[in-house]
Amino acid sequence: MKKQTSCCDDFDPNSLSFEQALQRIQESIQPIKGKKNVTIREAAGHILADDVTSPLDVPPFINSAMDGYAIHSSDIPQSGDKTLTIIGKSFAGAPFDGKVNAGETVRIMTGAVVPEGTDTVVMQEHAEVDGNQIKIGGEHKAKQNVRNPGDDFFSGDTIIKAGERLSPAKLGLLASVGVTEFKVVRKPVVAFFSTGDELKGVGQPLAPGDIYDSNRYILFGMLEKMGVDCIDMGVVADIKEEIEETLQEAANIADLVITSGGASVGEADFIKIILDEIGEVGFWKIAMKPGKPLAFGHINNTVFFGLPGNPVSAMATFYQFVQPSLKLLEGELIEEPIRLIAKCTNKIKKRPGRKDFQRGIMSNDENGQLIVNTTGIQGSHMLSSMAKANCFIVLDRDAGDIEVGEMVEVQAFNELI
Repeated sequence: MKKQTSCCDDFDPNSLSFEQALQRIQESIQPIKGKKNVTIREAAGHILADDVTSPLDVPPFINSAMDGYAIHSSDIPQSGDKTLTIIGKSFAGAPFDGKVNAGETVRIMTGAVVPEGTDTVVMQEHAEVDGNQIKIGGEHKAKQNVRNPGDDFFSGDTIIKAGERLSPAKLGLLASVGVTEFKVVRKPVVAFFSTGDELKGVGQPLAPGDIYDSNRYILFGMLEKMGVDCIDMGVVADIKEEIEETLQEAANIADLVITSGGASVGEADFIKIILDEIGEVGFWKIAMKPGKPLAFGHINNTVFFGLPGNPVSAMATFYQFVQPSLKLLEGELIEEPIRLIAKCTNKIKKRPGRKDFQRGIMSNDENGQLIVNTTGIQGSHMLSSMAKANCFIVLDRDAGDIEVGEMVEVQAFNELI
């Protein structure tokens, strides 16, 4: 009889590498096609569906970068000081109406139109004021402290590209050019459920052998933070027919389906068997710790992830695989996660064979150097290790033990965890 490999085995010839799994997932996901019109107040967190070009130059006119005095550069003295006469004021929204001649100046505020006949602004701190006159020295440069039309961008320039997520800064950018309505990609619909006879909902009494289902709350929280439309389908018993029926129902109403539990090699783990029957299995084991029993595939056109049952494994695999997949579904431009290098302050035990994502606490030492230590015991059932952590310590597949003082790669958590 062929021996089945355990999820605890570090070497498994049937496991994909982390990088291979991520590549297969990304190559197999097609963005959803639905678009909708939104106003700027509804758009935060959405993915822009079409490029937006600016209808005007920004800034639209020559304006001052400082509070001070608008002069013509020809009035900057070659030596000594020069006295200029103040003939008016230019405020933001209330420009000076007239022309400034040689020997004259206008009091100007930040953002105000630079008057005709001037091209330079002298900071108020660098001008000596006496009644309606100012005295300036020769240390100034022509066209200093002036913002020109198009310094930021010109009319017709693409200011936000399709596939970019609309952050508050980007909404401000759209508002700055008067664009208040545009198309975004509709949010993906995600259905999720847990499998396991031992799982009970919060508030229910626990019989011997029972545990509370934490994974659904984890998934709900992470999905909510991603802003997707999620459907909680509850807990499904370890009965093949019930799991299959729930999967079919979920695939009919969602763009992506997530289960937790049932993806391993136990006698009651049906996810891979069912997926073979009603869909397509892309893979179901990866050389990753925690999270080896990860099933990925499709049910018709619906993307499927079978996450491990252990909560830390579920969170780690969601973070590394489901998160970028949801972004791809929305058509977002995917970037490699930012990784940092930190000094490890405690010994880490690791056997070669799997890429390891240990939970860590990252901080700066008294010298400002980035340091990291683990949260302690790294069991995939120990949810406290995720609650304490602010990063993953990422150890390559072939790496062994890490000694105190070694430099390691860390991946800081984003707002998802």
